Amino acid sequence: MRRRRIIRWTVVGALILAPILVLGWRLPECTPALTADITYTIALDGSQRTGAAYSIRGIPVNILVDKDGIIRGIRSGAFGSKEQVIAWLDDLTSSEATPPLPGVAPMVGHVAPDFTLPTLDGGTVALSELRDKWVLINFWATWCRYCVIQMPYLQAAFEERGSEIEFIGINVGESEEKVRKHIEG
Repeated sequence: MRRRRIIRWTVVGALILAPILVLGWRLPECTPALTADITYTIALDGSQRTGAAYSIRGIPVNILVDKDGIIRGIRSGAFGSKEQVIAWLDDLTSSEATPPLPGVAPMVGHVAPDFTLPTLDGGTVALSELRDKWVLINFWATWCRYCVIQMPYLQAAFEERGSEIEFIGINVGESEEKVRKHIEG
């Protein structure tokens, strides 16, 4: 009888924990607000040309470009907190600059590939026009759960460091309508 009860509770526990572990479900109070107001620049790469120029295969990917247009850091995977974003930025912006490696390649030490993309606010953003400013480029999509989870952390970091670093969220491969609906709720 006792053994049967243990087996039953083990099965019940497995049925409860499996969706949490497999699908990453979280309790509401443990999940950051996914509908936080995003005020940094959101650009649209519907053709995926910019993503291809940066060799983006999976998302989220964050790239930090220095004032001279040199890639100083590439981070695959989502940030788990605003503090992680700030620590990454602090680490890379405080390190000494080195001369750029020859050619344009999406690798640390090389010149960042230029792009001009439409933005959700009806304008355009061009990396070449942001020289003399550090730029954090975040490649993301609405269907990417980790991209969406990290957006409030990027927003919080933007609010703290936006006067020093330009933040650009580049949505890869989705329509303006879909992105707008996601951002504006």
